[in-house]
Amino acid sequence: MYTARLSHTSRLLARSTRSAPARAFSACSQVKQEKKDTEKDSASLDKSLQKAARDSAISLSSSQLIHRPELWKGLPSSVVVELYRARVISLGKNYKRSETELKSILACAANPLEAQTLYNIYNSTEADIYKADSETDYDNYVTEGEYMEDPLEPYGFDEYPTGAQDIVRDFRDLMAFNRKAAFELPQLAQFRKEYKPTPRTELPVTYKYTRFIGESHPGERKVVLQLKVKDLQLSAAAEHKFKLLAGSRYDHKTDVLLMSSDRYLEPAQNASFLSDVLDDLVRECNNKPEEYADVPLDKRHTFAKYSKKQRKNKNYIPFPKDWEKPQKADERTIRLTSVVDAAGKL
Repeated sequence: MYTARLSHTSRLLARSTRSAPARAFSACSQVKQEKKDTEKDSASLDKSLQKAARDSAISLSSSQLIHRPELWKGLPSSVVVELYRARVISLGKNYKRSETELKSILACAANPLEAQTLYNIYNSTEADIYKADSETDYDNYVTEGEYMEDPLEPYGFDEYPTGAQDIVRDFRDLMAFNRKAAFELPQLAQFRKEYKPTPRTELPVTYKYTRFIGESHPGERKVVLQLKVKDLQLSAAAEHKFKLLAGSRYDHKTDVLLMSSDRYLEPAQNASFLSDVLDDLVRECNNKPEEYADVPLDKRHTFAKYSKKQRKNKNYIPFPKDWEKPQKADERTIRLTSVVDAAGKL
């Protein structure tokens, strides 16, 4: 113990008797270290501020926000739901649930009960939704909910069975249609008008949409624009320039222009984009069209397309004439007229 006390006393004496340059060097090193820490914290803060500035510049309608679930926090619940659905549709089969997305959705809850409900819905499957339907008794369900066996009240033979109820229902539906045909349909004759189809020159453009019933598919946002160039009623020079600008999207044999777009999430946005492109084409083809009158139209893509179709039926082998077996009219063993007459007598 005496030795330990002497060593402690010697360390105190060494510190107190340390030279001034050594103390100055130690203080300078400490200041440099603090300066480095301050610069590191400042750089980290600058990066955080720059990231926050980039995130704040993203608008609600931007496609970047769909793939950034960490930025959904603080947005209205309706906007979060729309972003979640858009993300599922955009990713398609590559969509996977994530912890960041779940936290952003749970941030919309006002109380713990709503948070638990959102958590269950987010992690539920189609089978869980089927099991949660407690209003319909699928075990005792017979047809369209008209007859359900009550497990608390036994069947007392006081009503028609299920088969008879179906017959009565079908008969009532038939009588309702007969009443409409007898009393309501004749009154529609006063609204009869001659059908006059709209000329193609007034509505030359056709938009084609695709729908997948029962599922959400990324292909639903694709829109195809189709029109015949002659329906635009352009001048000869402007029409030639329009075909040159259309390029491989124009078929010179059918005079049809085809364009498609799926760059945006909504079909209406893609249809609007195609409409703007068509307006730009028409505007540009009317701008000094005579300068391109001597430029020939490239038809190689059309010839290549139709040559592929012709090669499919290239190896056509006709039916041999020697195999044909002509049949004479008097060789028939059954007369169809006699069969029809016999059926009419019945």
